[in-house]
Amino acid sequence: MSHNNAQQNLLEVEHLKKFFPIKKGFFSKIHGHVRAVDDISFTLQKKKTLGLVGESGCGKTTAGRTILRLLERTSGEVTFEGKKVFDLSFNELKKLRKEMQIIFQDPYSSLNPRMTVGSIIEEGLLIHNMGNQKQRSNRARELLEIAGLSADYYNRYPHEFSGGQRQRIGVARALALNPKFIVCDEAVSALDVSVQAQIINLLKQLQEDFELAYLFISHDLSVVRHMSDFIAVMYLGKIVEYAPTEQLFKHPLHPYTKALLSAIPVPDPSSGKKRIILAGDIPSPVHPPSGCYFHPRCPMAIEECSKVYPDYEEKQHGHFCACLRVPATLMESNNES
Repeated sequence: MSHNNAQQNLLEVEHLKKFFPIKKGFFSKIHGHVRAVDDISFTLQKKKTLGLVGESGCGKTTAGRTILRLLERTSGEVTFEGKKVFDLSFNELKKLRKEMQIIFQDPYSSLNPRMTVGSIIEEGLLIHNMGNQKQRSNRARELLEIAGLSADYYNRYPHEFSGGQRQRIGVARALALNPKFIVCDEAVSALDVSVQAQIINLLKQLQEDFELAYLFISHDLSVVRHMSDFIAVMYLGKIVEYAPTEQLFKHPLHPYTKALLSAIPVPDPSSGKKRIILAGDIPSPVHPPSGCYFHPRCPMAIEECSKVYPDYEEKQHGHFCACLRVPATLMESNNES
C-alpha cells in the first residue's frame, strides 16, 4: 500500500513488524511477544518530513530503529531508493548507512563522554575511510558551524555543553556523511521549549540546504505540526491514521487522534476548547485487546469494535484511517460535491 506514487518515493515501508520475545524460566522459553511494531506501512518522498506521533510506548522509536536496521525486523519490507534494506549484506548495508542517519533523543547519553566533540563528529568519516586526518578535521569544524556552534569547540568534551548544544553536536554528527534521510528520534523532547524552537528551526533550515528527508518521531503534536508535511498517528504498534499535516489538524478522523489533538494547550483560555480525556491506560502490547486495539478507551466504540480489527483504508483523498466508526463514504460524497 502506497500513499502516493506520483513522486519518486525515497523510503517505502510495507507491513513492517517487530516483536520482542518474552523469555521466562531457567531455559528461557519464549512465553509471548511484545508487539512493538505491528504491521505498519507508509512512504516518504525526497525532501519531505513524515511525523510519527503517539503516546509513549506505542512503538515509534522501535519503528524508526527497525527502518534503519539498527534492529532486525520480524517481518515486512523496508525499501530505500529501490534497495531492500533487510536483504543487504554487511558491506552493502555499511554503504547505505551513509545515506541514512539518526539523531537520538537524549543529548546526554548519545555522545561518548571520553571523546572530544571533533572525534565524535569525525567517527563516521573514519569508519567509512573518508578523507585524511586534516580533511576530516576541517569537515568536523565546518559541520560545527553549520549546526550553529563555534569551530573552536572542536577539542572540547561533551560535558562542557548544555543540552541544546549537545543536540547540535548530534545534528552535526548525523550530517557528516551527507545523508539523504535522517530519523529524528524525539530529537527535541529532552530540551527546554526555547531551545526546542532553535533546534527545530535548525533542522528545517538544514532540510532546505541539504535536501534531507526526515522521519520525525515525537509525542508532541504542536512540534510535529511545525516540522512535518505528513503525519502518521501510532497506537499500540499500529498506524491508525495518516494524512497531510494540515488536513489531520483540521479534520482528524480517528477518535484517538481527536483525543491527542484536544490535549494540545491553547493560549486563549476563553476559546472553549474541550479536552477529550481517555479512560483507562494504554493496554499491554503483549496482550493487545481483541478487535480494534483502541476500543477499551474509545468514547465512540460499539460492540463490533471489540470483535473486528478495522481495515486501514483511504477515507478521504490522501487521508487514511483504521476505524469502523469513520464511514468510507467520505470519498464518494467528496467526489460528488
